[in-house]
Amino acid sequence: MSKRLPVATQDGEAGSCVFCQIASKRSPSNIVYEDKRYIAFLDIFPFSRGHTLVCPKEHGETIWDMKEGDIAELFQVASKVSRAAVTAMEADGFRFVQNNGEAANQVVAHVHVHVIPVKMADRGRFSGRQRFTAAEMEEAARSIRAAMAKI
Repeated sequence: MSKRLPVATQDGEAGSCVFCQIASKRSPSNIVYEDKRYIAFLDIFPFSRGHTLVCPKEHGETIWDMKEGDIAELFQVASKVSRAAVTAMEADGFRFVQNNGEAANQVVAHVHVHVIPVKMADRGRFSGRQRFTAAEMEEAARSIRAAMAKI
């Protein structure tokens, strides 16, 4: 049996998990992609414009809670989202970040992959979290959705 990793939030149960609430449309978000098993939405406190979170709709705290095929599928979705985010944000590259456990800076106790568009001007730097207005967030989401439709 795998060791359980402590996660910073206490919302690790499907009923109270903020990402489960987003997936079930009980909490608002800027969704850029959705299918039967996965959802992608903008991070509310992003590292860059267009920073998107991709997560399975089925609750699991860490990647250890997923089957190998599901992990592969999660990253396939993240790859598609990354193409759209880079195009929409006119970025030059992107980062995938996937944290597991509080020691790794996992803040929400639900598996997710960060897709972080980056520009050449930011090469080699990790910027801090940023705030964007609701209008800026919706515009970024609209642009990514439009790019997703072309993939």
